[in-house]
Amino acid sequence: MKVSRSEQIRNCVFGILAAALAAFGISDFLHADEPQAPKTEVQAEDAAKAAEQAMRKARVDFLSGAIKHFEVHVGKDQVESKLHPQPLQVWNNPVSGTRIGILAMYTRNDRPDVMAQFSFTSPDAVINEFYNFYGNELTMKRGDRTVWTPEGSSTEWKPLKEIDPGATTPERRLVQMRRLAEKFVVEDNFGWDKKELTQLRLLTTPVYRYGNPKDEVVDGAVFVFAQGTDPEAVLMLECFRDGEELKWRYGFGPMSIYALTAKLGEEVVWEIPERKIFGQRLSVQYVCPYQLDAGEKIPE
Repeated sequence: MKVSRSEQIRNCVFGILAAALAAFGISDFLHADEPQAPKTEVQAEDAAKAAEQAMRKARVDFLSGAIKHFEVHVGKDQVESKLHPQPLQVWNNPVSGTRIGILAMYTRNDRPDVMAQFSFTSPDAVINEFYNFYGNELTMKRGDRTVWTPEGSSTEWKPLKEIDPGATTPERRLVQMRRLAEKFVVEDNFGWDKKELTQLRLLTTPVYRYGNPKDEVVDGAVFVFAQGTDPEAVLMLECFRDGEELKWRYGFGPMSIYALTAKLGEEVVWEIPERKIFGQRLSVQYVCPYQLDAGEKIPE
């Protein structure tokens, strides 16, 4: 059958258009009326994983933004203790139902003053939690409002005796600190109503490292004792200068409202009772449901 010149031109233009659309990945436009093959099981799983990862990132971003509303100042001169720019750890806890949480920190000269947790269980259960490692004369504000002025800290710095002096290099000191952290056992009397005494798991890689060879604290590390990946207690280990010697000391702090006990061998070296105390301005640990600012929305 003879094809007219106009039909030849039309077919040529259509062919060029189809090739161009295919090159840009939108050739399906030409076949919109054709039935589409159903997604395979693998494709469906990949799509579900991608959606879950996107929601996880959105929640971490929300929690990381929420904590920025709080400012910490310490000492007689109320020097700012600055929020570390990135979460130290992202975690979840199937036992408590917490879907996502972050561990954060405020520091001066890199040394931690306040450890913080923000966690998401549901849109009605977003919790902010702060613990005072600094001691007296600490103030936390949210905007113009003072929300926390703790009366001291439960952390008691103690020396580690009969321990090898601090090594001369950061790499060797890290090995020492890991071995020292492994000497401690921390138990958590976990549960709101029904209690279960749980031995927490030491995360052997510190979530933070600090110190300066020219300062008193030559080297320091923050270790987490966790339920799964959920930080329930924090151990700070420091190699400090005492004259010409490098010695070791440690201090514990809670990241849980439940009773905690730390042992070194058979000796109880730190403990803190349960604290179901919320929004208390003078408490060593400030725990409170997070209040949304105008325009904030919790990713659901």
